[in-house]
Amino acid sequence: MTASIAGKPAPSLGRPLSRKTITNLGLGLLVFVTAVAVAYPVYWMLIASFQPSGAAQSDQAWLYPNNPSLQAYAGLFAERPMGQWLINTVVVTLASTAVALVTAVFGAYALARFRFHGRTTILFVLLLTQLVPASSLIIPLFLTFRAYGMYDNIGAIAIAYASFTIPEAVWLMWGYYQNLSEDFEHAAMVDGCSQFGAFRRITLPLSLPGLVATTLFCFLEGWNQYLLAYVLTSAPANWVVSLGLFSFIGEFSTDVEQMMAASVVASIPPILVFVLLQRYLKGGLTMGGVTG
Repeated sequence: MTASIAGKPAPSLGRPLSRKTITNLGLGLLVFVTAVAVAYPVYWMLIASFQPSGAAQSDQAWLYPNNPSLQAYAGLFAERPMGQWLINTVVVTLASTAVALVTAVFGAYALARFRFHGRTTILFVLLLTQLVPASSLIIPLFLTFRAYGMYDNIGAIAIAYASFTIPEAVWLMWGYYQNLSEDFEHAAMVDGCSQFGAFRRITLPLSLPGLVATTLFCFLEGWNQYLLAYVLTSAPANWVVSLGLFSFIGEFSTDVEQMMAASVVASIPPILVFVLLQRYLKGGLTMGGVTG
């Protein structure tokens, strides 16, 4: 009545939400749900690793350890060769990463800077190797390494890891070199540098973000590899961490607490590597797009 007498519309109790606001709320909710779905299993792993033996398999719903204990961590190194598994994994991963990185740096540079017959074919074959399932190569690899007396040897695992990561590493570095201008190298050669000198002094420092990204990729690929280690080794002393984790699953029972403790320990080195190298990744997208 008041609004009609005054000749003015009735005051609105609240503005309707705009489409942009609704979209932002929906995206925020989606991000939150996704973050919880991704983070909760990791949180559960941490909580289970601090539970006494058998507590993680009970039906209780807990968000924190009811009776925190380091029993799983103590038993992990006392009852299992966890230290040896970690050493094996570090050696194999670092060796395969180094081989893949050196090969990718020079191979990708040659493919990006030189024009020669068969260059396109090589790139096509590198891409084609990524379409072949790893399981289809297991038997040839096993027979080859056994024939050369390299079965059940961590050196064989490193070679096998490198054979799988080199094509991917070359492809990554080739794409990065493609986006780096050649003008800097030409200027260095005009000043007296050789082709290799220009590469070492100019191109290699500019490609540091790409090198770091490729290093992280190769390291994580090797650290998490399971299938190759399972096929090429048998003695527990030569196992890597991913293979050792599978040993916690028994025929009639599974030591969940020790498995989660081993998972936590195995996650620490990749996290440390990422923390140490992540600062070199900053600005990688813009540095990789330098043009003349």
